[in-house]
Formats: sequence, structure tokens, C-alpha cells
Amino acid sequence: MMGEQFRKMEQYSPKSSPRGARSPVVSRQDSTGTLKTTISLGKNPSIVHSGPFYLMKEPPGNELTGATNLMAYNGLEHSYSKFSGKKLKEQLSSFLPTLPGIIDAPGVQDNSSLRSVIEKPPIGGKELLPLTSVQLAGFRLHPGPVSITCN
Repeated sequence: MMGEQFRKMEQYSPKSSPRGARSPVVSRQDSTGTLKTTISLGKNPSIVHSGPFYLMKEPPGNELTGATNLMAYNGLEHSYSKFSGKKLKEQLSSFLPTLPGIIDAPGVQDNSSLRSVIEKPPIGGKELLPLTSVQLAGFRLHPGPVSITCN
């Protein structure tokens, strides 16, 4: 049974074809443009490529690709190193020019931080008391337009 399967496979092998062991597509007499490879097996197996290998098209010349350093391509390396090299520390007073006092120094230095106010409240002459209901009535919103005297 095994012998019959082997004979059937042998009928379709390249050795039994009219061309022998050659491929029907590539003619062996004209081998220009084909990649020849020699594979040697044994103690030190190796694959040796012989013959020319041609690409389908020429490599691009001066085409701008993703591998191009755009800073060097446009001559901006100096500007990049200028802005990315040193870290500029802007002062707080440049963003808030209308605040009085020195706001660039940390609050811990002059005891004006919020934490220092909570931990050590300022000593004043009077104690802070909650507003009475009569005093809070002045802050109540009333319906209608604002009077001209309040504008």
C-alpha cells in the first residue's frame, strides 16, 4: 500500500516531467537577472548568494522621506538647540503684573503662604465674628433690574 502511494507521487514529481527537474517558468540557459543561491548543508550549513540582484526601481535621489532630519534639512538646528537646551523660568510677576507686593518669592520666606495663615493666624485687635441676619440681608439678591444709583 505504501509502495503504491510512493509510485503515485513519483508520477507527479519534477523528475518525471518532460523538462526534467527544471522549472517551467525560468529557463536555465539565460540566467541574467536571476538570483542564484547555493545552500550547503552539513557540519557548517551556509547560504551563499551569487549573481546580481536587481531592484524593481532605482532608489530615490534627493526625495524628502521620513528618515530625513527636518531640522538639519531646513537649517534650524541652531534655533532648536537654543529653545530646547535651556529652560526659561518665567517669574510670576510677569503673568500677574497688577498684584501688589513681591510675589516672585516663595510664601514661606515672608510667612504669607496659605498654610502659614492656617497654622499661625495673624494676631489682630478684634476677633472675627459671623455676620448677623440683618447684616446678611444686604447681600441678598432681589428680582428686577439694578437701580441707576447702584451703577
